[in-house]
Amino acid sequence: TWMRDLRRELRALRIPGLRARVYTRGIRGIPLGRGDDDISLRIQGPGLAVLERLGEGLADRLRRLPGLANVSYSAEERRQEIGVRLDRERLARFGLDEAAVAQALRAATSGAPAGELVEGERAHDIRVLLPVREGGSIEALRSVLVGYAPDDRSPVYLGDVGRVRLLSSPAQILRDNQQRIVEVSASLDGSRPRGQVLAEVARVARDMELPADYGIYDAGISRTLKQSESQARVLLGLALFLVFVVLGVQYESLRNPLIILFGVPFSLIGVAAGLKVTGLPISMPVWLGLIMLAGIVVNNAIVLVETIELRRRGGLETVAAICDAARLRLRPILMTSLTTIAGLLPLAMAWGEGGELLQPLAVTMIWGLGFSLLVSLALIPLLYGWIHASGTRLASR
Repeated sequence: TWMRDLRRELRALRIPGLRARVYTRGIRGIPLGRGDDDISLRIQGPGLAVLERLGEGLADRLRRLPGLANVSYSAEERRQEIGVRLDRERLARFGLDEAAVAQALRAATSGAPAGELVEGERAHDIRVLLPVREGGSIEALRSVLVGYAPDDRSPVYLGDVGRVRLLSSPAQILRDNQQRIVEVSASLDGSRPRGQVLAEVARVARDMELPADYGIYDAGISRTLKQSESQARVLLGLALFLVFVVLGVQYESLRNPLIILFGVPFSLIGVAAGLKVTGLPISMPVWLGLIMLAGIVVNNAIVLVETIELRRRGGLETVAAICDAARLRLRPILMTSLTTIAGLLPLAMAWGEGGELLQPLAVTMIWGLGFSLLVSLALIPLLYGWIHASGTRLASR
């Protein structure tokens, strides 16, 4: 808030050439787009002038959206440069070529080697060039000697064979995949939910009319989050698959592994409720918390199911084994879950600098573990009794 107030005060001064923008701090190791901006839309195409026009139009549309700040595009900043356009017919008339003119210009602006100056044991290169005050002026460049006429050996100057003028060009020309682009960037000011703002930005980009051979795509934090979430889904599925394979090999059956893994989807109800109550969006820390939560839920279910199996091997019936195992494992499951929840509470409250970064992970773990207690102590025993009772009846038939 104070940074936005500072930006407003600086703009109120109306200092010529001053542009004040506020950017969010980047996260080490996580790319968030150019300049650490939340929104980054890139327009790709062959024509630089068309790209500048499209970038300016897209930036104007984004400035009308509430929830965005620091809207800018890469071609917004301009610089002055001197351009030289040679007349090929006049060059041929004087017997010159473009290489000779370029060499003369290089010698006039960057200097031409003219030997060395030795001072003691050190040698310094000597370069001859136009005076500093005249080297950057158009008139000085027009008077640069580029050659001599072949008939009368009269001097030929740059102004005789070309046109020298001052041009305005973009301060930088960006490329992506070897094609020119113009990048339109913006930051979220926090006044509206991230998902709602990103959806409106995507709608604006989708509704924008583009000429042929031009395209627009997202290169900001939304694309990074989509890629991260996709990878997290794969990792979560792979983790559950590996757990299922290991359990199937150990039990030499598919019934107990299915019972153990059945509690993982039900713990997602608690996660959804926690995110709804706290108003946090689904982000990469949430997916990391789901992977950790799945491991704890599976561990509690393994402890309970294995205890039931041991009681049944000891001669107890299924219902008696379930009741005895639930009574014995109630305290360990409660202790591990409650201590984990208590340890994550400060992180869920976002205490300390940077605490909001991992707050979604802590909220996911706390609400998921709280709901998984009901799953581990009620649903898993009921499901175990139902499946094994059904299997016993099928075996007797």
